[in-house]
Amino acid sequence: MYELLSYNLLSVTVPVSFSSTPVNQTVREGDKTTFHCTATGNPTPVITWQKDGKTVGSGETLTLTAKRNHSGHYLCSAENGLGVTINASADLDVQCKIDYFSFPKMKQIDVGFYASVILLIIKFVIPLSK
Repeated sequence: MYELLSYNLLSVTVPVSFSSTPVNQTVREGDKTTFHCTATGNPTPVITWQKDGKTVGSGETLTLTAKRNHSGHYLCSAENGLGVTINASADLDVQCKIDYFSFPKMKQIDVGFYASVILLIIKFVIPLSK
């Protein structure tokens, strides 16, 4: 004789929520930096990263080797298909390597028998602000 076994599977959905959010960072140009953002829920949340309205990464971490144009506002978004998206953000301030001033270089160019032009070349970099 056979016994019929039956069971019911109960799947509980849980809205997405953050367990950690990114924090503001200040780094030097060329340094490696990582933002962290974790979320829980059922189904498992999907995390995406945006800067200036463009997707720049996905997953719980966003790692960059800092460049000047990386300075700005980063948004971590998490959603798990239940119709709610949550967001957290942090700012990245990249301190630029600056060559404030190098000594002037002079160069004389002969432009004719009686005249010459002396060029004074000054090189400096102006740091970009956010």
